[in-house]
Amino acid sequence: MDNLDRFLKEFRGDVFRNVPLKEHTSLRIGGPADYLLVPDDTLALKMLIDLLAEIEMEYMIIGGGTNILVKDGGVRGCVISLKRFQKLETVQEGDDTVTLFVQTGAPLQRLINHCKDSGLTGLEGLAGIPGTMGGALFGNAGAFGYEIMDVVQRVTVLERGALKVYERGQLNPGYREGGFPKETIILGVHVRLERDDPQAVKTTTEAYLKEKKATQPIGQRSAGCVFKNPESLPAGKLIDEAGCKGMRVGDIEVSTVHANFFVNTGEGRAEDFLMLMDMVSERVYDVFGIVLEPEIRIVGQKE
Repeated sequence: MDNLDRFLKEFRGDVFRNVPLKEHTSLRIGGPADYLLVPDDTLALKMLIDLLAEIEMEYMIIGGGTNILVKDGGVRGCVISLKRFQKLETVQEGDDTVTLFVQTGAPLQRLINHCKDSGLTGLEGLAGIPGTMGGALFGNAGAFGYEIMDVVQRVTVLERGALKVYERGQLNPGYREGGFPKETIILGVHVRLERDDPQAVKTTTEAYLKEKKATQPIGQRSAGCVFKNPESLPAGKLIDEAGCKGMRVGDIEVSTVHANFFVNTGEGRAEDFLMLMDMVSERVYDVFGIVLEPEIRIVGQKE
């Protein structure tokens, strides 16, 4: 620990100790992290990762804190936030296509809005999905038949302390899976989008967003979809038809708008969230004989 403390005195970024992670997640749930570190740039991040490997300290990466449930006991070791990695710029323009470079900490909706304003098509269906580019890529965010990996050209990552570039053909993405090795830290992505009429892109994007607002609890404290969709039926439909809408444990409730969203209606705890997941999974299995798999990322330890 002495090595880490000495390093942090010269660290280019913000250092927080024993910080409640509920302040850094969309669910507003989570116990404390020993360290929350926010590097200013890629070099600071690489030096930090190298040191943590040397002293054998565990760490985890967060972006926007969406699609994550932090247990009430918090996280030992380091949590690294990449929220300073915000660049979004045009790197190549053709007659019919535009290539953008977007860093991992930039909100996905910033890219969607840029495409809407610039008449770039290919991502309209992702309107309204929270979180950052890094999280969207790692989980291959998708909706309405669109997936983020559909427009990826290449991805720059930090892997075992070394910079590496994955071309799209080297990755094998799937449903809610970008195809990256588990230890990968995404730094930025080149996306190639097609030009279209700006008004058409705007109309399509806003139509998808309107539908999403009507069918999902946007604006409430949630972490997106709790369970992956089985091949047979969407998880939300299974949960709804199993009679789970409105079920609750403590301040955690199965949304009455979309059953695959659990919302924190007050001072919800991870323990309550996990108990509700178990109750819903058991009910769906009893009714349909289908085992639901978590889509939400669960980290940390019990109190």
